[in-house]
Amino acid sequence: MRAMFAPLSIPVFRRVWAGQVMNLTGDAAYGVSVALLLLPREDAPRALGTVLGMSALGGIVSILVGGALADRHRRARIIIVSDLLRAAAVTGVLLAGPFAPLWLLGALSGLLGVGTGLYRPAYMAILPSLVPPDRLPGANALRSTTNRLTTLLGAAAGGALSVATSPQWALGVNVVTFVVGILTLAGVPEVVAEAPEGRPRLAAEIADGLRYVSSRTWMAAVMIQGTVQMALVAAPVALILPVLTGREGAWYGWIVAAEAAGAFLGAGLAAGIRSRSRGWIAMLALLAQAPQTVALTLAAHPSIILAASALTGAGLAVFAVLWTTALQTGVPARYLGRVFSVDGLATAGLSPVGYVVAGWLLADLGTATLAGFAGIALVVSIVAVLPIPGLRRFGEIDDRQPQRRISGEPIQ
Repeated sequence: MRAMFAPLSIPVFRRVWAGQVMNLTGDAAYGVSVALLLLPREDAPRALGTVLGMSALGGIVSILVGGALADRHRRARIIIVSDLLRAAAVTGVLLAGPFAPLWLLGALSGLLGVGTGLYRPAYMAILPSLVPPDRLPGANALRSTTNRLTTLLGAAAGGALSVATSPQWALGVNVVTFVVGILTLAGVPEVVAEAPEGRPRLAAEIADGLRYVSSRTWMAAVMIQGTVQMALVAAPVALILPVLTGREGAWYGWIVAAEAAGAFLGAGLAAGIRSRSRGWIAMLALLAQAPQTVALTLAAHPSIILAASALTGAGLAVFAVLWTTALQTGVPARYLGRVFSVDGLATAGLSPVGYVVAGWLLADLGTATLAGFAGIALVVSIVAVLPIPGLRRFGEIDDRQPQRRISGEPIQ
């Protein structure tokens, strides 16, 4: 656990991390607050579906552009632009009110999604500029844990504040969190690749990033496995869990919390892993989800599902820390934003389809059959990529280019 918190001793990382904690908490609160805001509408389900769907679509269509921009400009500036876009979108929803036309709510939600699409690759790519290489596993472990905890705390805070005051007040607080995040990014020093002369167009740089990933079979394979896992495993499990445990008192909430607690422990463990076989360790850690699918297939007692879900959280966190660190330390800085954008697109691209299909299959096949299918898809997708050359060590790429610091002193 000490390795996970060690990066907080670096002032610039501590400042940026604190701002992003506020930012992520606000994001989680938004989902609950906007749902409560729209409840008085007669077409509340349609309005909420439009808001969530357009937000997801905005993120999907903008993430590749976000990665290319993150490789062209200061990543702190890209994050600031993303915060400004999201703050403007939430402010727009706040001012439009709960009875605004659907097209306006959809447009504002799309803008929010675009901001999210710009944010992820820039934030993932900026971390190597904030901490030295030996602290990156700990920084990624802290980031993974923070994402889990802020999702839980933000949703709870958004609901509590909306009930205690109003959804409008909760949305206003969300806007403030973006402002705080922007302030913490002011003057952040960065390391960037030297810009080539005669820089190609943005579309060409996006295509170049896609070629970079596709030319490394092990990297492309891990991303494809992630696509399969999100669509065929994560989506069905997310729907089955509340169906089986939602009527069992507070069990569903405890199960979600247990997965977050497992992720905390898994991230702390991963921060200390220094094996050269990190690729195999990361992929095999994903098999920790298998007991959860078995428990759901057997409709086990909620206490067993809770224990299996904690194991799931731990395995996912170990993978996330090792995979992210491998990309940050192995991919040349000039490609890092685009690689993370491709990774994000691979992870999220088919998720909406996965949820829709899983919902239909759940109604037709039942929880046991769908959970069993998810478990088989998980094991097959992991075993299929293990023999691929380069995967055992996650490539260990060493073709980094000379870098320069935009401002500030070099990291020691």
